[in-house]
Amino acid sequence: MSKNVGIDRRTFMRSAGMTALAGASGVIATGATVATGQSPARMRNGLYDFDTVYDRVGSNCARWDSPPKLYPEGQVKYAMGVATMDFEAAPCITDALIERCKHNNWGYMSSSDSLRDAIVQWNGQRYNFDLDPESVVVSAGVYPGMIAALRSFAPKGTKVLMLTPTYDGFPYHCRHTQVIQTQSEMIYKNGTYEIDWADLESKMTPDTHAMIVCNPQNPTGNVWSKEDLLRIGRLCLEKQIVVLSDEIHADIVRDGHSYVPFASLPDKAVVDNSITFAALSKTFNLAGMKNAYFHTTNPVLLSRIKQHHRADLSTLGVVATEAAYRHGAEWFDQVRPYLDNNHKIVESAVAKMPGVSVTKAQGTYLSWIDFSSVIESIDASEMAIRNGKASPEHYFQDWLVENAGVYMNPGSNYSAGGQGHMRMNLGSSRIVVQEALDSVAAAISKV
Repeated sequence: MSKNVGIDRRTFMRSAGMTALAGASGVIATGATVATGQSPARMRNGLYDFDTVYDRVGSNCARWDSPPKLYPEGQVKYAMGVATMDFEAAPCITDALIERCKHNNWGYMSSSDSLRDAIVQWNGQRYNFDLDPESVVVSAGVYPGMIAALRSFAPKGTKVLMLTPTYDGFPYHCRHTQVIQTQSEMIYKNGTYEIDWADLESKMTPDTHAMIVCNPQNPTGNVWSKEDLLRIGRLCLEKQIVVLSDEIHADIVRDGHSYVPFASLPDKAVVDNSITFAALSKTFNLAGMKNAYFHTTNPVLLSRIKQHHRADLSTLGVVATEAAYRHGAEWFDQVRPYLDNNHKIVESAVAKMPGVSVTKAQGTYLSWIDFSSVIESIDASEMAIRNGKASPEHYFQDWLVENAGVYMNPGSNYSAGGQGHMRMNLGSSRIVVQEALDSVAAAISKV
């Protein structure tokens, strides 16, 4: 079993050069060596070190500091929820930020054209995808871009279609823009999720104005094939439904699978009926830098979405993101197989847990685990009602924290098809991932 490392919270905060914030508590529970916020990026024999556990506790970190506020007795030892990675940033990012901070003036930026050029370069080099710079709009995040698109193409009270289970941010977008979420639940077959084509087409009603496609898909980890994307695109074109393709996880694809940009499909009419949203926030863990972009080959769609979009960019966000695009490939090319191996660790561990199974992800650093049998064994449905929980999965979330010290996201957050599941973030040292799984296994063995 793991043990708490001897890092005092206040000592960590001083070493990180920050002020402790109310509500943050605890430390990473692991017997491994732990790095603090003062540590430089480490390499061993030309390889980046992702094994050394990096302590983010007490740094106002959503992943590690938010869950303990819900469990003030200190039960949370492994925060495996919010989708951010724990690794130190690629050195090129920190170097670029340090250099920019030497210029002690923070007035308005003149242009983000250089960042836009770096975006085009990244897509061309990694995916042989020729992206027209004039079609690219830099945004403060995928959220603002997606919301602007919904306001542009889906009037209030109309429907927006999506495949489920799906990212819980999409229903939020729908509520925010006052449109109705329509769900087409996927079919789980032979360890992966498939589209129920008959159901999907039946949901493409005349009052459906947009379809959100998530590629790679969160939380199931599906990486959609060219054939699947073309079929979706042609159905949407026929039904006059605009495709909004969220490709924020595009770079994080496992061995044996390939990411296909929706905008690269070999059907110009399908591509012209779409808008793609992307960012490096998952690739390089830059969510806090508030930087993303969207693009479309259709000037009419681009003009309409621009009417509802305002970037509000941060200078440091632009600097950090451009540095990642231009100089971060080596770092990412090492972290991607590390994440792939973390998936293998989960698959191996879950195979030994009675009554538990895992979807074999094709992409993302998220694991979609089926705990249905365990949830039933602890009578979570009844206990959820007694304890005023939103679902059996929310009760099971508490159960995991209290019995294993592991915090995961409830599957019911991800719309239809999420029942019985939990989403586990694998963007951590393999040591943290393995210890969290060992703790879960120990708790389940007592049921």
